[in-house]
Amino acid sequence: MPRTWRRAARCTVAPASALLVVVALSACSSGDDASAPTSSATATVPTSESASPSGSASPSPTPSPTASVKTIEITVNGKDVTPAPARVKIAPGETLRLVVTADHDDELHAHGFDVEKELKAGVPTAVDLVTDEPGLYEVETHHPELRLLQVQVG
Repeated sequence: MPRTWRRAARCTVAPASALLVVVALSACSSGDDASAPTSSATATVPTSESASPSGSASPSPTPSPTASVKTIEITVNGKDVTPAPARVKIAPGETLRLVVTADHDDELHAHGFDVEKELKAGVPTAVDLVTDEPGLYEVETHHPELRLLQVQVG
């Protein structure tokens, strides 16, 4: 009898362990939204570049430790965007880091990058954009709908 009981116990423990692994892995998934790219006027936005390792897990490609990162600081006051919305060019796999500060609560949406991020009034919010897919992608806010910039990949 003890031998049969041990086998039964093993059978019930293994599925329970597998369930814990599945639950733990599903908790790591992201619920970000994606949309199709659009196009508009062309201009150049000054960016700063730095070498920076990326240790965060995300569904988009992760840059190598020596990959360059372009950083753009954007401020939203009411319906005014500084610097003025423009087109920024990056290479496939390159990281574009946006640091956005709004004077009101809002939501940032980066089409084609699977990124939606809540913006809190007065709090700088950093967002890293990386893709290997060439194209022209909009980055915007939702309340009000404002274009922050366009990202040209390729």
